[in-house]
Amino acid sequence: MKFKGEKFQFSLVVHSTEVADSVRAISDLDIEDLNVTLVDLDRAVPEARRLLAEGYEVIIGHGGTGALITQKIGHSVVNIPTTFLEEVYAIQKAMEYGRRIAVTSFMEPREGMRIIENLLDIDIRQIVFNSGRELEHGVNAAIDEGYTVCVGGGVSRKTAIGRGEHAVIIQPNPKDIQAALVQARAIASARRKEEEHAQKLRTTLQIVSEGVIGIDAKGRLNFYNRAANDILGHELGESRIGRSFSILNRELGLTDVLTSGNPQIDEFKTIRDKNLLVNSLPILIENRIRGAVALFREVESIQNIHRKIREKAYCRGFSARYSFGDIRYQSPVMEKLIQRARKFSVTEGTILIKGETGTGKELLAHAIHNHSPRKDQPFVAVNCAALPETLLESELFGYEEGAFTGAKKGGKVGLFELAHSGTIYLDEIGDITPGLQLRLLRVLEAREVMRVGGDRIVPVDLRVIASTHRDLRESIESGKFREDLYYRLAQLSLQIPPLRQRPEDIPVITSSLFKQFQRNPQSLGGSIISYLAKHSWPGNIRELNSFLESYFILLGDQANDEDLFRDLFSEHLENACFYGIEKTASEEVFPGKRNNASTLQTPPLKVRLKTAERAIIEDVLESCGYDRQKTADRLGIGITTLWRKLKD
Repeated sequence: MKFKGEKFQFSLVVHSTEVADSVRAISDLDIEDLNVTLVDLDRAVPEARRLLAEGYEVIIGHGGTGALITQKIGHSVVNIPTTFLEEVYAIQKAMEYGRRIAVTSFMEPREGMRIIENLLDIDIRQIVFNSGRELEHGVNAAIDEGYTVCVGGGVSRKTAIGRGEHAVIIQPNPKDIQAALVQARAIASARRKEEEHAQKLRTTLQIVSEGVIGIDAKGRLNFYNRAANDILGHELGESRIGRSFSILNRELGLTDVLTSGNPQIDEFKTIRDKNLLVNSLPILIENRIRGAVALFREVESIQNIHRKIREKAYCRGFSARYSFGDIRYQSPVMEKLIQRARKFSVTEGTILIKGETGTGKELLAHAIHNHSPRKDQPFVAVNCAALPETLLESELFGYEEGAFTGAKKGGKVGLFELAHSGTIYLDEIGDITPGLQLRLLRVLEAREVMRVGGDRIVPVDLRVIASTHRDLRESIESGKFREDLYYRLAQLSLQIPPLRQRPEDIPVITSSLFKQFQRNPQSLGGSIISYLAKHSWPGNIRELNSFLESYFILLGDQANDEDLFRDLFSEHLENACFYGIEKTASEEVFPGKRNNASTLQTPPLKVRLKTAERAIIEDVLESCGYDRQKTADRLGIGITTLWRKLKD
């Protein structure tokens, strides 16, 4: 039986060379290395302890010496037994030197000695001893009484020979020696497997970043890992193993766990001036408390883990792409707005950006984040008008596993949590329902969220930027928007002016498209720019860019085509009412070309029908409490169709 190719390490601690030679003769040198130590009785136990400390796996003993070692140490000891037949054989041999024989026995008299006396017609005196002194005294007393030969071990033989008498060693039976060696190998093999498992556990504990401390049922330190030592400021050490650590046990909650048997989970404790998150659990074996273990981590390290998670989220695309340098303008009104936005960006206040559709509210939100102290943290943008209430709620707040049908296994982290330490941008905030308004107010006031279906509060550190194209004051007066939420959102307010109020910005805005379409600035001559400046652009920059993209695409390889531009622009003017704002272009835009008074004053039938449809949808939506599913059902259309019509 070999263990990973290494021999077992045994030490034979006996009283005589005869016994040592007998064991050597049977030992298998391919399996074990056998060290032999000859000792007297009083040195047997200390010597055995020393040998175990040096790394010998099993101590093998014999007779009284082996019995004493087994009694005092208990573990890792195998004693070669002495049988009745071996005793009889030794007594028969002793009869060669006389018929008055002293027989030694450790702790208890040997059985059957009276029978042997009668059968062999001899006189036997038993010497029962517990120590070397008692053995020596007993042998001397027997010799004084006329006993001429001593039967026992090497210690008694030494005393008898010293008095000029004879002695016989009780030799172990070869089968008993073989059985003892097999038992020693089994013990060593089991200890090696146990040590291997223990080493794996110790190695695992050392690489764990959490501090781990284990105690036994009496509160004595059993084990600890390197992290525990580092966190507690080198309060631990090998000298502490096996000793009570009562103060630390109380601080970690281990004392209470030992007493009650109840675990303490996620407890915040301050130990050695460090804030720790501690889990203390009982060690139960057969429903009995055998000890307790504490796992703890510095709160700061947990925060670092959360930071790394957020950094991964940042790498997944939750980042701001634009800066103030990407905003094109030259008008004084925009200059004033940008200067105010720069000052707002370095604060922590919630910002509400107001402006018509297409004015660049999200672009400004990106720029504010990138100019703020949170610029290296996540920027999470969500369009509140693009999702139904239930879906928007689960996206913003996240949900626990099983919170609703179709919920992802393990749940999902909400956008508020992903934006932790960064910025969340809530576009079209004026479109959220009253129920969500109340939950959002809670986030703004307490900076904490609760997942859908959850029962725990999650603190969040984030900045909120919201935007809307609606007049929220009118929504407050009509009961569609909470006044308290409005004032929370509008701690800092920015109003982006529409393009019609800053026509001088049009040349700068259009220049950004030249590079995209690989066009020369001459593609938009001075006359064309003047035409663009006369239109109201109800869709603002988005409408302007969309129109110019169409023009550049149709322009093909030509450098400039004013006729193409006139045709496209006239078509665009006819469709301008689709935005819900009257077009302000007049006959002076293109004198005598397609834009007569009747065309400009009377909207086409399809425009009027679309306006009426929009009014009907808004009335039904309001009567349904802004529940989009109910609105779609009442109108007899699908929810997707409703979303598209509202978006248009």
